[in-house]
Amino acid sequence: MLTTRVLRSLYSTSATISNHTLIQFHSFVCFFLFVYCCMPPFSQMFQKEVIESVMDITLSSAEGTCADVETVSIADLGCSSGRNTLSVVENVIRTVCERRREAMRQLPEFMVFLNDLPSNDFNALFSLVPEFEQKLKAEHDDGGGILVSVAGAPGSFYGRRFPSSSLHFVTSFTSLHWLSQVPAGLLNKGEPINKGNVYMSPASSPSVVTRYFEQFQEDFSMFLRSRSQELVVGGRMVLSMLGRRSHDIHKKINEFPLYEALSKSLSIFVSQKMIAEEKVDSFNFPLYTPSTQELEDQVYREGSFTIDSMKQYYHDWMFENAPNVLSKTFRAATESLICHHFGEEIIEPLFETHTRVLYERLMAGEGIGWCQITVVLCKSATR
Repeated sequence: MLTTRVLRSLYSTSATISNHTLIQFHSFVCFFLFVYCCMPPFSQMFQKEVIESVMDITLSSAEGTCADVETVSIADLGCSSGRNTLSVVENVIRTVCERRREAMRQLPEFMVFLNDLPSNDFNALFSLVPEFEQKLKAEHDDGGGILVSVAGAPGSFYGRRFPSSSLHFVTSFTSLHWLSQVPAGLLNKGEPINKGNVYMSPASSPSVVTRYFEQFQEDFSMFLRSRSQELVVGGRMVLSMLGRRSHDIHKKINEFPLYEALSKSLSIFVSQKMIAEEKVDSFNFPLYTPSTQELEDQVYREGSFTIDSMKQYYHDWMFENAPNVLSKTFRAATESLICHHFGEEIIEPLFETHTRVLYERLMAGEGIGWCQITVVLCKSATR
């Protein structure tokens, strides 16, 4: 994991809003999200639920895309480095091979690209590859064997990462809701316009919500343009991200309460004079949870893909220990950024308060779930 010192330097530099630094800032934030998804025992529940909810649609998409390809190229964007990293790719390969065998056809070769940030622990990830390859070879050794080549592809996915028309299948889980930067325009003549919030919330002004939406439009369009050049015609992407159920961007509801609970926790600290109010007002997360309509609109406007399917899931964690579990996974994802902005000494009491706020929400019957959107896109022949 990166040191706090490196993250502090990064976060400070991101305030200059240069394109290179902002992409790197996005990348480091994504890195911490995926780190927490691999930290037992708290986040494994979250990760397992996300993967299981989209596995069927992932495998059916891979089956249709790779049916007639001799060398199948797969890219996993935001792969992380834990033991669950290769599970989705493993199941995709297994499904394609089973369908080829049922049709009495020769098994394809596989080229797997694992994409994450340069700071990702690729050494730990690659140490898992020999076992991964041997397992697949043992399952599908019919005399001719199976060839699976694995390569790292470090860098942000907000931009080109692979050669033109080189990919057949792309997956990305729990990553695309992160923006490439904190939206510009959250300061008006040096004054913050999202006071008391760390993300857009029911308490945020319409202008704040608009700034976040505009940044999402810019980033997601860049992502689609980049992938449209890298995928072959007919290639598919399975993308799963946090989202929201309401199509009304300005509707005063909160569908992902972990950030609002953090805002409330910080406001308690302000009232107790443990944190300066100005510190809270100047802190915002680079995150956007789109609706299905917003995703559909962006796909249509970019024009390179058709939507095979789009599903929305709601995970409502109403069990007694849910606040503790979610607060710990949230802490793992955000701690370094919070440490830099507010100081390390605040972390323990802040997340104790965060857990308590979530418990209060749960006891009030409000729920502490989240919305997840999975979309399957097919590269069209129009571009």
